[in-house]
Amino acid sequence: MNKFNRLKSAIISGAVAMSALAAPLSAVSPSLTANAADGDNYAKLLQYSLYFYDANMCGNNSDCALSWRGNCHTSDVVPGGFHDAGDHVMFGQPQGYAASTLGWSYYEFKDAYEGTGQGAHLKVITDKFAKFFRDATELNGNTVSRVLIEKGEGNTDHNYWGAPETQGDRGRMLWTTGGAANVTAEYAAALAANYVNFGNPDDLKYAKALYDFSKKDTGFYSAGTFYDAHWTGSEDEMAWAAGWLYLATKDNSYLNDLKNCPTAYSVHSWESVQLGAAILKGEITGDWGSAAELGKFSGNNYYFANEWGSARHNATAQLCSLVAAKHNKADSSWAKGQMEYLTGDKAFANGQSHCLVVGFKPNSSKNPHHRAASPDVDASKQNDGQNNKYLLVGALCGGPLDANGTYQDIRSDYQGNEVAIDYNAGFVGAAAGLYHFYKTGSTVSQIEGVKKIYSGSGADITPGNNTTTTTTQPNPGSNVTTTTTPNPGTSTSDDDIVLEGSSLKAVKEESTVDGAINNVCEFAPQGAKSVTMYLKVNSNDTEVSGGFGTWTGEWEQEEFSGVKVNSDKTVAIDYTVPSNVGSTIKAMVWWPHDDDVTITKIVLHKGGSSSSNNTTKATTKATTTQPRVTTTTTPNPGTSTSSDDIVLEGSSLKAVKEESTVDGAINNVCEFAPQGAKSVTMYLKVNSNDTEVSGGFGTWTGEWEQEEFSGVKVNSDKTVAIDYTVPSNVGSTIKAMVWWPHDDDVTITKIVLHKSGSSSNVTTTRATTTTTRTTTKETTTTTRTTTTTAPNKELDAKLLGDANCDNQVDLSDVVLIMQALANPNKYGINGSDRTHMTEQGQANADVHKRGNGVTSNDALAIQLKLLNVISSLPVDQV
Repeated sequence: MNKFNRLKSAIISGAVAMSALAAPLSAVSPSLTANAADGDNYAKLLQYSLYFYDANMCGNNSDCALSWRGNCHTSDVVPGGFHDAGDHVMFGQPQGYAASTLGWSYYEFKDAYEGTGQGAHLKVITDKFAKFFRDATELNGNTVSRVLIEKGEGNTDHNYWGAPETQGDRGRMLWTTGGAANVTAEYAAALAANYVNFGNPDDLKYAKALYDFSKKDTGFYSAGTFYDAHWTGSEDEMAWAAGWLYLATKDNSYLNDLKNCPTAYSVHSWESVQLGAAILKGEITGDWGSAAELGKFSGNNYYFANEWGSARHNATAQLCSLVAAKHNKADSSWAKGQMEYLTGDKAFANGQSHCLVVGFKPNSSKNPHHRAASPDVDASKQNDGQNNKYLLVGALCGGPLDANGTYQDIRSDYQGNEVAIDYNAGFVGAAAGLYHFYKTGSTVSQIEGVKKIYSGSGADITPGNNTTTTTTQPNPGSNVTTTTTPNPGTSTSDDDIVLEGSSLKAVKEESTVDGAINNVCEFAPQGAKSVTMYLKVNSNDTEVSGGFGTWTGEWEQEEFSGVKVNSDKTVAIDYTVPSNVGSTIKAMVWWPHDDDVTITKIVLHKGGSSSSNNTTKATTKATTTQPRVTTTTTPNPGTSTSSDDIVLEGSSLKAVKEESTVDGAINNVCEFAPQGAKSVTMYLKVNSNDTEVSGGFGTWTGEWEQEEFSGVKVNSDKTVAIDYTVPSNVGSTIKAMVWWPHDDDVTITKIVLHKSGSSSNVTTTRATTTTTRTTTKETTTTTRTTTTTAPNKELDAKLLGDANCDNQVDLSDVVLIMQALANPNKYGINGSDRTHMTEQGQANADVHKRGNGVTSNDALAIQLKLLNVISSLPVDQV
């Protein structure tokens, strides 16, 4: 890879949160790495937090990312799972709780995991949990006969201090044939959540069976003095599992069970998942009345629930609050402030501060109570002066013993300094949630004792290997964000672009013709002359069919069918990219359906030829030209439209929620290509008692042109339709926006594009926009999402590249641009010092295609100039 691509990778891959600046910039300016260690480095916090689970892996640990862990306890009747805490016993209830809570955090904040490259690591962990739960369940057909709920014996295990690899046979295996529903329902919840996230049908099969097993005998089991479950019994776990099974199946019988969840007056924890169940109920039904504990998550003092693992409860309260904040039921800033206690950025009431996350900072806790991390020196007080042998990366220590902040980093304090799989579960979720809301920080490429780095670049790195990642800057409006070089063993040409892992945006799409669930993937062609789609068939089907399509003014589609599946269940399909290819290509698999096939990889061949590998390929063999199928559907029965109308609804309607950078409100928006339409109608369904709606339509024509509406009356049937005349100079996309009501109080149900220029003939009363079109040249809440704001064209640059207005151009200007893009509330035009992007700073920073606003390409151009790759600013191409 040439130097330019490496530099482009360094800037663009972390455009929203400086996630790619840490490695390339630290080599030039070491002072920049200090910022990456701040408490709001949520990308690194999420990355580190997951490695604790590698430290506690049990059984065959070939997937373990730590150099100092190996296989252990392989003679167990049912090997696998995770050690409980600083010891090696396995207790079922915290095991199920940890797995289901990790799954919950991925479900809620998938964007954070994938945006930081941690989704693959999370999947390794939750898949290992899920495999153990399945293996621990003896199943006869769909009926459970018994379940393994404990491995080892607590007291015996505590008497052993040493490495798990040398402990030997633990002997005791505890099975239940019923009456431990608090444990078996947790297994069911974890398996159902893993199915929701990753789609393994075996997970759902076992989840259903375990739920039925739990429902037959809802008695609870307490693991002696270690895990006493008498307080809430099993009612909460049953509701928690029902919620996940409803999300997995949409079966209303599970929803009815969830609706009976108890009111939560405590934080989500291994013993009580009442609050988690209540939040799921609120998300699914809109009834948040059972989530009473959310009312306690406020104020600036350290949230202290219990002297045992107080940091664990604090982190899990953050997770719950952040999930609720997605629905405007909490404030994300509260969790942000609480995390500052855990990362040592805020002092406790006693004036002391502690970074309780091992390895996260130079002053982090170093000696948690953990046998594997300190196999040679036990937890006797006389050994407190000797440090642990291994760094227990990402472990959240128990934390202060009181609300004042009393804490010591000593191994003998098992109350304040032990670690556990349930401690880290909520903490992982809090880190993901904070990244979701604030998009700050960057992952790192080297960690002490870690042999496999899950990185924000989209590639997994083994330290010492030469692994290179590249990224591409998509065209405005493109959904393609990253590409990675192929994994070792994938043979591709030097100029191939490989989309896999977190960069492969494969999704499932419901057919509007027969309701089948098809696998599809859309991507930018990026100059490729041909494309190869790689499939993995998960069924016994022997042939596949599908097609490739692109919009060139009309939909051009090339289809394939009867392509044979190879003996290893793989298939590769070639597609020659047409010379008039549009901005995106859509690859589609029509058979097999749904989970019976997986799109594993897309390779774009810039040289024009397919990559050389052992997979047999079949060329596409039928070409059709037809109305565009990627973004339109036939109208629902009863919807009267003109014959040349294009209707976007169902799976073709890409409506999303967007947080306002001005007031934090969650607005409903929808972006779409105009496709030659002369006018557009947006259809809304109001879900609240509001009687008026407001919003706007906008398009980028070299500057942002926006037409707004307000005071539009809601019809008696709670519907609204808004017309918009498409300007003659419309850009490549139109953005429809609803500013009031917010969030779930309104739904964009349909967009109709009228090519004839007139609105469709429907019975819904329609109101035209009430304000004139305005050309927005400064900050608005709806400016194009790939930019910050367009500079005031009447304000000339004083020094091109000087974003912070300190009269010089250096890396600090690059950093400020990236910070302003990631967090405009904090770094945008709300101050006059050098930590903010002032109006003059914007004018100076706009060095790439001057006049189009400040984007990550401006930061790239400045860095290229600093490294003498380009000779001067401004530039038109980077």
